[in-house]
Amino acid sequence: MAVTYYQLDKSTTSIPTTTGTSSYVDGFYGVNGTLEYLIAEVNLTLSGTVDVTTDLSALIKSAKIVINGDIIHDWISGSAPAASSAIAGRYGYFINAIGGRSLTVPSVADMTGGTVQAFIAIPVGYILNTPTPRFEMSMEYYDANLVLGASAAIDSGSVTWWARFNTATERSTRVISATSYAFAGANVAEQVVVRVPQTTMNGATTMGCLIQNDSEADEYTDGNSIRQLALSQFSMPVSLHRWASNELDNGVVASIPASSTTSQTVADKRVGALFVPLYGLKANDLTWIISSSAATTRFFHPVLTAPLRGPSEERPVQTAVARGNVQKTVVSRSEAGTGN
Repeated sequence: MAVTYYQLDKSTTSIPTTTGTSSYVDGFYGVNGTLEYLIAEVNLTLSGTVDVTTDLSALIKSAKIVINGDIIHDWISGSAPAASSAIAGRYGYFINAIGGRSLTVPSVADMTGGTVQAFIAIPVGYILNTPTPRFEMSMEYYDANLVLGASAAIDSGSVTWWARFNTATERSTRVISATSYAFAGANVAEQVVVRVPQTTMNGATTMGCLIQNDSEADEYTDGNSIRQLALSQFSMPVSLHRWASNELDNGVVASIPASSTTSQTVADKRVGALFVPLYGLKANDLTWIISSSAATTRFFHPVLTAPLRGPSEERPVQTAVARGNVQKTVVSRSEAGTGN
């Protein structure tokens, strides 16, 4: 069993800007192996008066990953971060909830110039065994001034894509394109059907579903407001879902300089976004009954997982096995608190 890292691509142009939203498509070739994670390393060199308020994942507006023509990961943000937001980025929250790891290197908030750096490990689980594996990465970013302060400028930077290969990877992960639904108004329970397409992944199940609001607020009615028909016969409070995902045990992690300049900051929720674990539900359409406190549009991202079957590879390098199993990671949060 072996874990190895491979640098797939490095771009000094496909980076966030301070002149509005920006979008890029980067295509490149890779190498064969058992791909566990794709890791985006974001480095930005800044000038001007910088006021970092939250982690860099808050800048990601959309992320789409295609491998050999197969759509692996298709995520969009429900809302831009508020200017000088001090809550965890939506994308980082989501990645951490599904067994990935999104972390921004802690820094001071106020500085004249400086650098910021983040690592976003996206769980994939994919056997690459073609002569020249092809990656297409479509990334869109919000205006960086929302997170770096209104007077900051980006002098240079890079986005580097790393592959982490792990022959002990046990599960594949697919993030399904969002289903959007416009809720009519306050205190009305509405039914939402979230489409889960048929997949070629053998044994695919639904690990969970991300629900996002179109603002930085929850806007659910008080009390019992969310029911997943396959999960419960009764509507459940938002806080109960956050207990189930172990967010209440300070399970939300992000770099918030106003709270700490030397460590990550923990929180018991991420308002405007909610990841609901579904414990390997059969991969069919998901039916929800949700009561909102205001007219709003929500976005629903199902996350599928399946056993990863492929050729094994022997490398007598390491003796410790790093099990790559995102479903086990997500379910374990419901079984017991981690104690941060």
